[in-house]
Amino acid sequence: MKVTVKDLAATIELKQNGIELEIRDPKNVFLGDLVITSTSIIWCNGKTKRENGVKVSIAEFIKQMNIQPAKVAAKPKAAKATKVAAPKIIKAPKVVKVPKAVKTVAPKKPAAK
Repeated sequence: MKVTVKDLAATIELKQNGIELEIRDPKNVFLGDLVITSTSIIWCNGKTKRENGVKVSIAEFIKQMNIQPAKVAAKPKAAKATKVAAPKIIKAPKVVKVPKAVKTVAPKKPAAK
């Protein structure tokens, strides 16, 4: 990371305006600004203005930094590879030819007398 001071005031003690650090990655791509004031730390991602940045009190920042990382559990051993049975091929049922329907003729009505 490359960190440069954007504006350095003559006084060393940080006041309300604080100090603004410009943060860039190793390829010199601008990531954002870090503002440190007498009461808080503000992260301004990208071209975010100070007023819209993520603000954390210094006390909360210290608390977060002092949290002990959880012990990393040992990685489980990789399971041995097991052979997977090939899927069974199901044959399509035989097509049965259905005979054409036989036309049924309705009985003739007796003639009216």
